[in-house]
Amino acid sequence: MSQTLASAREEFIKLMYRDNAGVERPRLVAVLDALIAWSTTRASQVRFRPDEKTNGAICFESIATNSVLLTLTPRRENVPLLHLLPGASRVLTDEERSVFVERLNTYTREPNPLGRMHIGFGALKNPAGREAVFALMDEVLQKMQPAHATAAKAS
Repeated sequence: MSQTLASAREEFIKLMYRDNAGVERPRLVAVLDALIAWSTTRASQVRFRPDEKTNGAICFESIATNSVLLTLTPRRENVPLLHLLPGASRVLTDEERSVFVERLNTYTREPNPLGRMHIGFGALKNPAGREAVFALMDEVLQKMQPAHATAAKAS
């Protein structure tokens, strides 16, 4: 059976509910739905990427590059994570990546010792933090666009 965004969302929620307190669940689902809405409102640039082997993760890719832009991952014994550019870090320079990681870290108390571009859903429950992260996501998405346009013009 082919995975749809709706079925991926259901699986994500099922796995998220397994390990998160009942009182937190509605707030975490609201974060999930806000992230999905951000992605679907950019349908000309971002699309759902079905993957049967993700253990509940939801992936969205840049249409311009076919690279994963973001992955939403449920975790055991902790809140879910938003990963930006999990496998496409070549889009950013080391300096840009460092700046984006630093900006993400300003909205979370969860340590990020490896400098990865991720943030827990707990930090995204705050509307101001969520909007700031959405702005950062827009910047990352725009960085992916010129690289594709330049490559297309060269061929």
